[in-house]
Amino acid sequence: MYTDYYKEHKVFIESVRRFIASNIAPRITEWEKAGNFPDEVFQMLGKQGFLGILIPEEYGGIEGDYKMAGAWCEVFGELASVGLTIGVNMHSLVISSAVAKYGSKECKEKWLPPAMLGEKIGAYAFTEPGAGSDLASLRTKAVKDGDSWILNGSKTFITNGARAHFILVLARTDLSAGYKGFTTFLVDTTSPGFQVEKKLDKLGWRASDTAELSLENVRVSASCIMGKLGEGWIQASNNLNWERMMLTLTSLAGARAVFKDARKYASQRMAFGKSIDQLPAISSMLSEMYRKIVRCEAMSHAALDLICEGKPCRVEVSLAKKLVCDDAIWIADRALQIHGGYGYTTEFSPERWWRDLRLMPIGGGTSEIMANIAMKDLDII
Repeated sequence: MYTDYYKEHKVFIESVRRFIASNIAPRITEWEKAGNFPDEVFQMLGKQGFLGILIPEEYGGIEGDYKMAGAWCEVFGELASVGLTIGVNMHSLVISSAVAKYGSKECKEKWLPPAMLGEKIGAYAFTEPGAGSDLASLRTKAVKDGDSWILNGSKTFITNGARAHFILVLARTDLSAGYKGFTTFLVDTTSPGFQVEKKLDKLGWRASDTAELSLENVRVSASCIMGKLGEGWIQASNNLNWERMMLTLTSLAGARAVFKDARKYASQRMAFGKSIDQLPAISSMLSEMYRKIVRCEAMSHAALDLICEGKPCRVEVSLAKKLVCDDAIWIADRALQIHGGYGYTTEFSPERWWRDLRLMPIGGGTSEIMANIAMKDLDII
């Protein structure tokens, strides 16, 4: 299983699991019912160093590698609250990592140390009301004004959007430059003109903060440009590739967790004088669930290996995301079926996993987009 794959990180895995079991898991249901988890969670994780896996030591991180980040995703993803896990991981593994890679010295020094401690929380703003996976249709604009830039536009489906202290905003800076006409800006959410329009109510990810945002004449300095002017599209593509890997590994962890629950329930639930896991229909269902998990592990880890080696892997990551996220929903659905009527209640875990995992083939690029990316790139090979 996956612990052999992460054998060099077994001590890390066990420390994460113990911390989560003691400090976070007992309160998950409370936060799910409340429809939010407190910022205190970021601070607790920050004190343990868990928010700095991919961040250089000089900014408070532990400067780990993608293999360690993958191990974190698979352990933290065991929590039956995908909204919480993605909220934390977007902040630590995607947004803070992007600032460390592309941010100016000023931005790194200002935002990364408190981000590592969970005192400042980040968000990434790609998606717009009229442009989801199609980044080329983005309408948010940034216009140069002296030494500053003025941003105008709307963003939606932004994880951590309502609670964020800083947000990476992808905007058009040159309408005539094609893919080179996009730039990413770091926006302080206390800036005049920045507004959280509303928090979105959702089917799943109940503890997650997902928001719709607006920017009206928001002024940022040139030092807030990530990387260089016109590099936003390339940065977004690179960030999305890793984000998709993170979502894939989180889905894999969720599939394992709900399978474990279903197997335990089936071994204890009695019908017709025997535990239901002895019934051919249930036994067959459980074996097929496990088969899919093993297949998902192989494909996920093959893609992660390429990321760790710094090799091109957009096809592999796209196909892994499509396979794993789609299979995870099937596994959760079968787990719910095995639980019968109890599976449809909030007393047992399958209904939550079913709702939470349902977003994974949509977020970070839909399964259909993943298939299109793979076929497009395969035509080039």
